Amino acid sequence: MKNILVIGHKNPDTDSVCSAYAYARLKNKIDNKNFYVAARCGNLNEQTRFVFSEIKDEPPLFVKDIYPKVKDVMTKDVIYSSPNEPIYNAVKNLESLGIRLTPVVDTGHYKGVISILEISKFFIPKDIDKKPEYLLRPENFVYVVPGKFIKIGIIKEFRAIFMVGGMPFETFLNRFENLKRENTVLVVGKRRDFIKYALDNNFAGVVVTGLSDESEFDFNTSNFAGFVYLSHLDTAETLRRLVLSVPIKSIMTDRIPVISPESYIDEAKKIMITDNHRGLPVVSQGKLVGIVTRSDLLKDEKQKVIFVDHNEISQAVDGAETAEIVEIIDHHRLGTIKTKSPVGFYAKPVGSTCTLVYQQYLQNNVEIDRKSAIALLSGILSDTVVLKSPTLTGEDIKAVEHLSSLLDIDYKEYGRRMFEASSGLKGKPIEEIVNADFKIYEEYGLKIGVGQVETVNLLELNDIKQVLIDELKNVLKVKKLDWAALLVTDIIDGRSILLSSGFEAGEKLLAYNKLEDCVFDLPGVLSRKKQLLPEILRVVEILNS
Repeated sequence: MKNILVIGHKNPDTDSVCSAYAYARLKNKIDNKNFYVAARCGNLNEQTRFVFSEIKDEPPLFVKDIYPKVKDVMTKDVIYSSPNEPIYNAVKNLESLGIRLTPVVDTGHYKGVISILEISKFFIPKDIDKKPEYLLRPENFVYVVPGKFIKIGIIKEFRAIFMVGGMPFETFLNRFENLKRENTVLVVGKRRDFIKYALDNNFAGVVVTGLSDESEFDFNTSNFAGFVYLSHLDTAETLRRLVLSVPIKSIMTDRIPVISPESYIDEAKKIMITDNHRGLPVVSQGKLVGIVTRSDLLKDEKQKVIFVDHNEISQAVDGAETAEIVEIIDHHRLGTIKTKSPVGFYAKPVGSTCTLVYQQYLQNNVEIDRKSAIALLSGILSDTVVLKSPTLTGEDIKAVEHLSSLLDIDYKEYGRRMFEASSGLKGKPIEEIVNADFKIYEEYGLKIGVGQVETVNLLELNDIKQVLIDELKNVLKVKKLDWAALLVTDIIDGRSILLSSGFEAGEKLLAYNKLEDCVFDLPGVLSRKKQLLPEILRVVEILNS
């Protein structure tokens, strides 16, 4: 089942967040093939926080971006080994599954990997003239070498060399003079002189080959501290298998880079190409959660999204250009995002996207639950300023009347409480006032940013007017804009003041009364979308003509 994000624009307002919340709930009721997740790509403002306290539910998930991440393509059901397992197990995994590396995990925690490279180095060491020494865990023998223990040694793990008793006994004695008995394991057929010598001299262990019945072993081991193992195989095959019983931890490597599931796919590609790795363990908080290979990176796993309350790429969540857009629901002007395939597009010139989502509930004959009803009512009241905005339509009024009836509440009283929770400029950080509801538009080669903040008393503006203008100038530089403005709206008097970053060519053409430098009076203006934006676009078009 695929996760599909339902998400609004950057710097989300109440309508954007509530429409995403309610539409995701609707889609989960009418589509059982996918799972829809309400999301947002910005912080909640005070008004929206108030709404979700009324809903008594968690707000939509915060999503920083939707660039493809490792977690979207990684293999989650990973075949892994434990550090003490015999190399034999890892070799079988690599061979039977056709993979090139196996992660090593101990009690859930990632320790390293074992790959074809480590196995090759193990069997073909650099110094081929030196007698190889192995880390041995005798308990591994039974998993690799058919046979059984006659005696289990005291030491559970140690480093040792194998010495094969396939020579004259005198030669064996001469060669043994240069070896340490405590780290020598004798591998031999039933040759009494060899076996008795190893037992009497307390070798680390004795592996007797070619015996199928323990009754054939008639030696006294009561004083022997090492292990005695009977192999059903011949000496050559036994020795080969003993080497494969060496624990994986002795040859694994922890030098392979690991990557987080939240890392971007491009980062994984760069590591693999730069360091010539065919796969990377995916680790979160020290635990293995998957593995990503070059084959995984070829997967075309795009995040599916539904955009609400906007249809412009400049306002979309970062990474939108990499996503698969499946639907758009909006009530703004068309600055439409380009898509590679047809999408569902539901747009109308109404006062709120929540009105359109409300209509989708009706069209699909889905009962509107209480949580969705509060979200939808809140979004409409917010965007239409409790049915006062010039963007208001009869469809918005009809939706508000129906929703408030379902909820059995007075929408005017609820709207008043909702705006009181968010209105007011005093005490708010200047950056928050400017950026909380800031949208960027690109027209005629110019990049313009317009924010909006609501208050119940424009007199609050007098003390912070200049610092707001200074912050607009700062935003202009940071976001690389040509013009930045802030619409400060008095929702009681139905009047706004426009603050500008300073754009003399455009400001001279504005059809508003200039009060002072960078400050304009906008009586009767409540809507950025329907009243201010058309005027700004008119000015920009004149400048471009």
